Amino acid sequence: MRDAKRRRRTRIKTAILAVTIPICLAALALCGLCAYVVHYNDRILPNISIEGIDLSRLTHLEAMQAVNLHEYESRGNNAEVTIAFPNGAQLSITGEQAGLCDDAQLMVDQAFASGRGGGYIEDTLTFLRHLEIVQRYDFLSAIAAEPQDYEISYELDKEYLRSCVDMFTDRYNSELEESGPQLDGDRIVIVKGAGSVRASGGDIYDLAYSGLFESLDGGRPVEMAYALPESSADEDALLAIRQSILVDPHSAEYDKETSSVSESVVGVDIDLDWAISLLDEAESGVTVLIDVEYTQPEVTQEFLESILFRDLIGECTTEIPGTQNRLNNIILASGAVDGYVVEPGEEFSFNGVVGRRTPDRGYMLAPAFANGQTVQAIGGGICQVSSTIYSAIKDTDIHVTERYAHGMPVAYIPRGRDATVSWGTLDFKFINNTDYPIRIDACVDGRTLTVQLYGTLGVIAEDEAFVLGAQSD
Repeated sequence: MRDAKRRRRTRIKTAILAVTIPICLAALALCGLCAYVVHYNDRILPNISIEGIDLSRLTHLEAMQAVNLHEYESRGNNAEVTIAFPNGAQLSITGEQAGLCDDAQLMVDQAFASGRGGGYIEDTLTFLRHLEIVQRYDFLSAIAAEPQDYEISYELDKEYLRSCVDMFTDRYNSELEESGPQLDGDRIVIVKGAGSVRASGGDIYDLAYSGLFESLDGGRPVEMAYALPESSADEDALLAIRQSILVDPHSAEYDKETSSVSESVVGVDIDLDWAISLLDEAESGVTVLIDVEYTQPEVTQEFLESILFRDLIGECTTEIPGTQNRLNNIILASGAVDGYVVEPGEEFSFNGVVGRRTPDRGYMLAPAFANGQTVQAIGGGICQVSSTIYSAIKDTDIHVTERYAHGMPVAYIPRGRDATVSWGTLDFKFINNTDYPIRIDACVDGRTLTVQLYGTLGVIAEDEAFVLGAQSD
């Protein structure tokens, strides 16, 4: 009897639950619908956020204000990457230029649309699953909705970014191609790798793309460096331009034929080993400056002109006795040696310079010594010219290599200071044993013959000097 009653009570309870639960659920759905209609019809469902910002119960406008769409837009526009190139060139791109835009507005729209548009029953169930009372109790966790947090992302205009990079790369490579070695004043300007390496548009694009997003994440401008491929052709270019400027230094010289000093030449070169080491150490695309070295000649034109025939080495004046024919011969012989320049190391020959004395050349019969007697000879009297020259250098260090004294004393010069000559047999010679040319000046004025020898004493180079030969009083 008792078991029967117990079974009856159990059936009654089960029946009550079977009726109560659906009623409760229906009531809950009704309450939820009422709450939805009253409180959430124009608001975002509970437990929905964007980037951690809780948007529960906010209207669409309030959600946009909470997320601060303008801040995300500003972050995208203010992102900036600057790519530095080895030659100092830079490519700067901002997020605004690259069309870097966010989807914050889209995320707000999606958050607001969550639980809407699925139909009355589905939207109601979705709403119920998001209610806080459902989230609060563990026994309802099976039907509770997971919290939703939307993430804001960015995207840029890849085509525009690529066009900017390609335009810059083309211009950069064109300038690099044209940046061959050049001589600029006292320096060789050479861009390492010019003409042999090129910048890669693809690599620059990747740097710009990653740099913009790095700037976006860090909230500050980003600087990145681009490195060109290594070059191995620079040494050949350096050798070519060196060959084009190479000049060996050359000292000025006295030109006997033109009686003038040649131009001196300044040497031009570079320190090749040092220049190659600079190129080896430099990065491709970097401008390398190589100093041009100038080597002054040992003797410049200005210096040689200033000291040439500066010093009076020797001088002698003699009176011309005798006939008019003798005076004529002396004038001819003096004219032959006047202005004659003896180069350093050269041997002066009186007969060689004056030449054979013949009537065709204007020489006349005049007294001359022969075998201890005075005779008439073509060119008689010219020994006075050779004797006057000898007397002028006798007391100097000029080295006389051939000289003969007269067989009898002569009236125009003291004994021991004369030098007789005869074509084909007797000559008067000396060597210019100085470092500079010697010029012979011979002048007949009335019955007076003056011989002067001019050269350079005491200097052998611009930066050093020593006394060479005897200084005249």
